[in-house]
Amino acid sequence: MRKQLPSGAIKEIAKRTNLSTSVVCIVLREKKKSPRKAEILQATAEYLTEYKAKEREASEALRMAIEA
Repeated sequence: MRKQLPSGAIKEIAKRTNLSTSVVCIVLREKKKSPRKAEILQATAEYLTEYKAKEREASEALRMAIEA
């Protein structure tokens, strides 16, 4: 899953969960179990939802600018 995240995502997820970036990386790489895995996955899902929405908005704005 880690490789599917955009640059800076791990840092943001760590910030949202109050965990270190190392812990988030380890859990997302499934190298270690964590009692906070569900929280990390939830924060990851929320981050990706927000990121993709911003990406769609930016693409639409660019399309509109090109067509203008």
